[in-house]
Amino acid sequence: MDNVNVATAPASVMILDDEEMVTRSIVNLLDMETDYRLFPIQSPRGALDVARREHLDCVVTDFMMPEMDGLAFLRELKQVSPGIPSILLTGYADKQSAIQAINDVGLYQYLEKPWDNDHLKMVIRNAVKHRSLEQMLSERLHELDRAMRDRDSFRETAERLEAELELAEEVQRSIFPRGPLDDPQFQFFHRYYPTGRLGGDFFDVAMLKPGFFNAIVADVAGHGVAAALGTMLVKVVFTDASQRGACCDGMLAEMNARLSKLLYDQQYVTAFALSINGAKQQITAAPAGGPHPILFARNGDRPVEEWALNGLPLGAFQPFVFRHPDIQTRPFRPGERILLYTDGLLDTEVDIGESADPKEIVRTIEELRHLDGDELLDRLAESRGIGTRTLPDDVNLLLIEYR
Repeated sequence: MDNVNVATAPASVMILDDEEMVTRSIVNLLDMETDYRLFPIQSPRGALDVARREHLDCVVTDFMMPEMDGLAFLRELKQVSPGIPSILLTGYADKQSAIQAINDVGLYQYLEKPWDNDHLKMVIRNAVKHRSLEQMLSERLHELDRAMRDRDSFRETAERLEAELELAEEVQRSIFPRGPLDDPQFQFFHRYYPTGRLGGDFFDVAMLKPGFFNAIVADVAGHGVAAALGTMLVKVVFTDASQRGACCDGMLAEMNARLSKLLYDQQYVTAFALSINGAKQQITAAPAGGPHPILFARNGDRPVEEWALNGLPLGAFQPFVFRHPDIQTRPFRPGERILLYTDGLLDTEVDIGESADPKEIVRTIEELRHLDGDELLDRLAESRGIGTRTLPDDVNLLLIEYR
């Protein structure tokens, strides 16, 4: 395979279909709006030859082909060049085989024919980003491993490590939602207070369509570089699970299956996940060992209450041991709010090794519930001493309000 600088080279996308008309139509679609290097191929054997000599960032393949079907091709591709995100084009009758391929060959996603061009472009774009993030993580891990083996020359490499740390900060910041989150029915307010330059807390909102989204607040055990790398892995698996349309309980089970293989030994993730459906005015929640969120209404129509659900942390148990979390669906109507937070909020005013009573947070929310979301979070942080003392743990806050 050619040695390609993946940080600067355009992404390479292969389109495999035995019908030239299909490959030509997809190439024409991508050629007009992207700078991808495109490899249209009609033969699975020819596609494998290309994969041996080219760096590929994504493969789109048909399911039904005379030389070999799409699953057989993807199995051989996995041996030739593992890790390439693969997208399978399939008819409705082959849907079950496509679902099976998610586990058998690590399929990134499948699309039923006839596909929507805009959706196809979005899936390819996300697959390319997924590939880029994985490669970036791999490169950083190799560099950090080399740095650890070279401790004796730390002073000579301090400047380079400082630059690496700045890059790691930038990479970690990039996994949080950029800019204000936008939805016609909901408002989102968030705050993140890391204990150092790199933190182990994470939140994300995956907008599936207007008024319908998944959200998560997570805390990777530990501090520093290892915890920060863990948050990037959580980002990848959360995004993948959300793109497949999983509700929050199935999403947590899928995330656990992947994180149990990817996280360091003794590392785990506590989290709380939500799926919100504005059309049905419903909110569904599933826990993974994180603090219970707080439900309330700005105008006082709804009492301030903890949503107490129990679930196991992610990544600590193999899939055959992991027990699916409690899941509960409740009404969620205009004027109502939900606050998700990491347990660092409970540790800000107490000695390390202790935790405050969550009822203190409930009492504070009762006093602040009438405030605008940004002011509420700032006043909540101020009430816990954030900004006036060194934090023993990262603090992450996410407030979601039904307008």
